[in-house]
Amino acid sequence: MQPYRERFGEYATVLRWKDHLRVFTPDNFEKIGGFVEDRLSFDSDQGLKSFFDPKLQNDRRHFFGNKYDLGLDSQGRIGIPKQLRESMGLVEDVVWVGCGAYLELWAKPLYDVNCVQWEQAGGFDKLFSEDGPAPTSASPGGDGDGPEAP
Repeated sequence: MQPYRERFGEYATVLRWKDHLRVFTPDNFEKIGGFVEDRLSFDSDQGLKSFFDPKLQNDRRHFFGNKYDLGLDSQGRIGIPKQLRESMGLVEDVVWVGCGAYLELWAKPLYDVNCVQWEQAGGFDKLFSEDGPAPTSASPGGDGDGPEAP
């Protein structure tokens, strides 16, 4: 598998998620963004109806309004703006987590709490059970806890 740094090119797309940042290659974000855009497109009856739905209007605003295209420096580092770092608690100890098709950036105390909650919920029990994980109606981000208002 190609290292993350080599996959990004000139910039990364960072999405403010519930309590952490999700970092995508531009191509992977286009897939996620395209999915959201298709559901809200004015080219479909469903999309036109979504214009009048306050919840879906907020979903669109918080999804696309919390997206940042951030350049990589010559060493492949992503510069996260100070205001975004501070608003997400990314001021001291942080944790980078590789999640296959994207990365996550957490404030360590929040990451530690998330790990404990995951373990209390059964950890890998469902993933590796004979039946596999139960189908969900998760958001395109994959964990069902889509972006919240800043």
